[in-house]
Amino acid sequence: MGLYDRSYMRNDQNKTQGMSGRQMLICLIILNIAAFFIVHGKMFDALALTVGRGGFKISYLWQLFTAGFLHQGFSHILFNMWGLYIFGSLVAQHIDGKKMLILYLIGAVCGNLLFLLLTVNPAIPIRLVGASGAVCAMMAAAATLEPDRRFMVIFMPFTPIKTTTLVICYTIMEILFELSGRDSGVAHLAHLGGFAGGYLTMLILFGRRLPWDPFRALFRRITGQSSYRRVQTPPPPPPKPQNQEKTFSDARVTQKELDDLLDKLSNHGINSLSEYELDRLRRARKQMRGEE
Repeated sequence: MGLYDRSYMRNDQNKTQGMSGRQMLICLIILNIAAFFIVHGKMFDALALTVGRGGFKISYLWQLFTAGFLHQGFSHILFNMWGLYIFGSLVAQHIDGKKMLILYLIGAVCGNLLFLLLTVNPAIPIRLVGASGAVCAMMAAAATLEPDRRFMVIFMPFTPIKTTTLVICYTIMEILFELSGRDSGVAHLAHLGGFAGGYLTMLILFGRRLPWDPFRALFRRITGQSSYRRVQTPPPPPPKPQNQEKTFSDARVTQKELDDLLDKLSNHGINSLSEYELDRLRRARKQMRGEE
């Protein structure tokens, strides 16, 4: 393979790219707003997740997805879209549109599924709608990707807090509210399911490369280690022997030698090349131009 046959030496202007994370985020917000104004009546009943005396019907499986795009009132959609935009904007800096959509859907489904599994069949049917599970998934994802980012929150207007602190406190509050057994009209289980779905999605996408992992952070706190991932810089390549540079610098560059140099350049960057290797690349370019 020659120098100009490499992918990074060709013009990629015609290469199509998918939707960015931010573009998908805006599309999700628009879709939620459109559904708020369009979906009503029987269509709303068919798309909302309803748990009644007979339990959830498996034939209505789509409700686990569609309920995440419906809202009951103006304040409901206002706060959800505000949270989706704030935390989704952080996450969009790290993932593309496809992964943003997957994160949203997994958060919504996990939230609805946890509510469905842990809610005892009530005498009066309960309807669950809202993007709260997806918003909580965005919060969890933002905390794992941007752990040191600070926010001004409504109930603490003069104290900016980190995303990790916000998610931890919010999770504890949701657990306490759920354990209290009070009927507040808020699906706390859906929020907790959204947190779990967001964390698991980030763990699958990034693995040990996540800047913050709550369980790894807890383990390291117990063992006295740092809570954040340490980035190790690979050692520089060993220098070429001086006598080898003097002996072969004037020889013609073979195709195999050129391929090896280009592979090293592609995998490790130009800073990984020694002066001798840079000189050999320059000599190869002259050979291709017919200057030697």
